[in-house]
Amino acid sequence: MKTSNLIKTAVAGVTLCLVAVGNVQAEQCQLVDAVNSQATIVKQYNSQVLFRDAKFSQLEVLLEKRYLESLNSEGGDLLMLNDINDVVQGNTGADKLVHMWIDQYPGSFLTQLGAGLFYIHWAPILSGIPNANGQSENMHEFNAKAIAYLQKAMQLNPRSVLPYSSMIDVAGVERQAAGKDVQEWLQIANQVDPKNLSARTQAIIYLSPKWGGSFELMEQVVQQAQKLLSAQDIHYLEFLVIMQKARYEEVVTVDYTKAYALYKQALNMCENSKSARAGMIHTYQIRDDN
Repeated sequence: MKTSNLIKTAVAGVTLCLVAVGNVQAEQCQLVDAVNSQATIVKQYNSQVLFRDAKFSQLEVLLEKRYLESLNSEGGDLLMLNDINDVVQGNTGADKLVHMWIDQYPGSFLTQLGAGLFYIHWAPILSGIPNANGQSENMHEFNAKAIAYLQKAMQLNPRSVLPYSSMIDVAGVERQAAGKDVQEWLQIANQVDPKNLSARTQAIIYLSPKWGGSFELMEQVVQQAQKLLSAQDIHYLEFLVIMQKARYEEVVTVDYTKAYALYKQALNMCENSKSARAGMIHTYQIRDDN
């Protein structure tokens, strides 16, 4: 089955998981399966191997094909962003490989996007660690590099929502990216692609109270998408809001009873969510210990 057909089949199945709040019957969310499916894992592994072995010409062809397929697939932008993230995060020595990739394909939109995602991911990990020249950079300097690569990606492909979605990640951590905050980047991303999932997913994360936002702002992302997205996409975003609320109660307020109830609600919405199930088990155990 072609990737585009796989994604269409997976995402279309999300309609089956629409449940009322409090309904005890748990449902499958096929978009969750699409992210974690064996087919997705195999594709990501193949990309990782090409990146690891510096076979950038083959990697460019593979990612370009998947990107074009994603344009015709509901939820494809979210899956594509996950794929590229996986390429640059899953290899040791990725910093050298990223620069080799850029040197060989400086005019590639996907290469510039991959470099931006690399610096976003590694900024909190590599900050303060001396490089080969004995110099070290802080997280802000890494994020500044990410912004520069993402802006280049925007110039190369202004119609793609992916770099705008990624800017939300930087703005969430830094409070702003290139002079715009999370909500401003979300607004721009929604103008570029009104039916995107990737920017809305990122925004839900960084509009949490954990990052200075509020539950109301998270819920507004879903409300404002009601007339633009399908029922299955709205349901997926609603599931993500519940998951972020659960994580906030678990980590920030340290209210394990409330976190457990929210994880349980999320699991009822998407029975196949491993993260919801793991959160439910973890908070249940701690709740009992207390």
